Amino acid sequence: MTLQKKIQRSVKKNLSFYLTGSILTAITVMLLVGAVTVSGSLYHCFDAYFAETKIEDAEFATLSEIPEDEMEQLKEQYDVTIEKQQYQDLSYQGTRLRLFAETGEMDLPTVTEGRKIEAEDEILLTYRYAKANGIAVGDTMELAGKTFRVCGLGMKPDYAIMLREFSDSIPDKDGFGIGILSKEAIKSLGAGMEYYSVRYGDKEKETAFRTEIYEKYGTVEYVERKANTRISLIYQEADDLVAEFSLYCPIILVVVIAVIAMVLARMVKREGKTIGTLLALGYRKKELVRHYMVYGMIPAFAGDIVGILLCIPFSRAFCSFYFGDAEYIDYVVKMPWKFIGIVLLIPIVVYGLVSDLVLRSVLKQEIVPLLKGMQKEKTPKLLNGSSAKLSLIYNIRSVVLNGFRSITLVVGIAIATLCIVLGGSFQDAYDNLLEEKVPYAMLGGQYEYGFTSYQTENPYGGNAVFDVSFGAAQDDSRFNLIGYEEENDLADLKTEDGKALNYGGYYMTSSAAKQYGIRAGDTFSFYNTVTMKESTVVISGIVKNDILSLILTSKENAAEILERPVDEYNVIISKEKLTIPAELLKKASSLDDYRDMVENLSTTAGIVLKLLKVLGMLIGVLIVTMISGMIAEESKRNISMLMVLGYRDREVQKFVLSSNHLLVPVGFVLGVPLGYLTAYSMILASAKSSGMVMSLPVKGTTLLASLLFIFVAYAFAMAVSGQKCRKVEMTESLKSMSE
Repeated sequence: MTLQKKIQRSVKKNLSFYLTGSILTAITVMLLVGAVTVSGSLYHCFDAYFAETKIEDAEFATLSEIPEDEMEQLKEQYDVTIEKQQYQDLSYQGTRLRLFAETGEMDLPTVTEGRKIEAEDEILLTYRYAKANGIAVGDTMELAGKTFRVCGLGMKPDYAIMLREFSDSIPDKDGFGIGILSKEAIKSLGAGMEYYSVRYGDKEKETAFRTEIYEKYGTVEYVERKANTRISLIYQEADDLVAEFSLYCPIILVVVIAVIAMVLARMVKREGKTIGTLLALGYRKKELVRHYMVYGMIPAFAGDIVGILLCIPFSRAFCSFYFGDAEYIDYVVKMPWKFIGIVLLIPIVVYGLVSDLVLRSVLKQEIVPLLKGMQKEKTPKLLNGSSAKLSLIYNIRSVVLNGFRSITLVVGIAIATLCIVLGGSFQDAYDNLLEEKVPYAMLGGQYEYGFTSYQTENPYGGNAVFDVSFGAAQDDSRFNLIGYEEENDLADLKTEDGKALNYGGYYMTSSAAKQYGIRAGDTFSFYNTVTMKESTVVISGIVKNDILSLILTSKENAAEILERPVDEYNVIISKEKLTIPAELLKKASSLDDYRDMVENLSTTAGIVLKLLKVLGMLIGVLIVTMISGMIAEESKRNISMLMVLGYRDREVQKFVLSSNHLLVPVGFVLGVPLGYLTAYSMILASAKSSGMVMSLPVKGTTLLASLLFIFVAYAFAMAVSGQKCRKVEMTESLKSMSE
């Protein structure tokens, strides 16, 4: 009889261990592969799509139009492709429809249903907008007094995510859409908005091109592709998903590693006499290490197999969810087979190393001590002579004398609590963002109006300010510079230390300060994305605003940096709703828009947060069930003795398994701060990409709900574990003296 014949018996005997390790390993593989598959599929799909449709490198607007002949000269001189984009915003059946002229050199629209435009009275609509509003190919639409026939449904690549403004973060696929018309049809609708798209053949000439455009035509706005959220948000979501799940998966592996280490150590100690006998018969320790390593490797191989089977449907469902944020596009789920191979190796290598280290440590004993039995080193003398209840003494001894098992249970409950608290605390952070921070997002105002060009007169009311996007010199990220007048009726802003703002100083919002690592008194360098001119200022203080990345200064300072007259403005911030001609406005937003944005973010994130809570409960159930099963298996003799003495099934279960009652609270107490620390680290990472800094309030209701989740998981696991106690046959157990 070879050693390998023992493996099958061991699997049946320790089934809960193998199930727990295999399930958690499968979940790890499934989550990590799913995240990388979504990210890879997004990149693969949209990289190819943007290349095919010749996506723009940037877009810019100018004060004066670039004549056709001069545009040709610019193309040749700077090796660029420039194309004018024209559009109008119209209302259609309670929605907003943005009509564009058909392009021919870049941002080429694609067709999913129907065909491209062939006549002046035809229109191509974006797919999701049309489906949401019941519009089909062949239908007619009345727009600006003209009738258009829908010839096709498709997508405009520079609106890959349907955001009305660059500042939006959640697509409005039902209430906002794009319509593509012929250039003649757009002209017939009257004056609209114009801007230019550009693609660079030689990136080395970009700065010179941008400088000439500004000097000759008066650039008022320049937006690079990476700053265009309608394009870049796709990639940002992909990167954030991988970053999040790369954090969750090692946490789960920690639980499995602890379980494997505990089970193998106990297995070797329990089989000390057998091991001593095998060594005496000539087996080498290396052979025994390899044999017992198989037990630790079973969860790796079984988990890998189940994980692969689960990750394919999970990846498809996950891709469907994330591609749903973008406009409708045919995509292929790109399974990262090379990465999958690496992921499958991770449990095998990690569990193998842990098994090897544990076994080499435990098998340091010489043959004689092993033959005498390693189990006898521990004797239950703890609390001898104590007047405490027998059940309490028994459970305290069970906890102390089985330290490795107790530590494993505490680690498992701590990790389960971490996941549950992480989900709950993040939801609290979103609620806090909505209730405490969004009301101050507009510096005390309620409405914001952005003009298509700089204005000099303000007959509308509110506070006229400069509000212009700049690039941070350190990382090219974007923030806005606000130039305000000394006399204004906005909220009385103060710095974080309670001081009033000194007019003429430079003040940075807390969101920007955390993003760029700036404190009061530090210098900060930035550049004008239009003129490419760099400025360096000293930050006088930090203003509390965790929603927007801003620098606030006097209107005079802003005018000097912008090289514009001080009496101009391009944005009005108002506490009241104003009446401004729509043709003058580039955007009009309110505080409610920020609320909607945060609510939508919270709803989207809520799906992942709920998954975390479910994962936490699952870990709790598996760990408690496994540990309780081990206790029942190792306490057969005691269980049968209690049955002989007349204890009922419930009383036996309570007597034997109550040691868990002492450890679960310890695991919960440890898991709570770990959960908040993990959430805080994720909030800091999220702030760098989103610009919003969330606070992390500690709420009693969240802690109570987390405790309830753990209690429910524990109660369920104990109910399952009780079955194992009831299956013990007292006669056979009393005959067995192996424990």
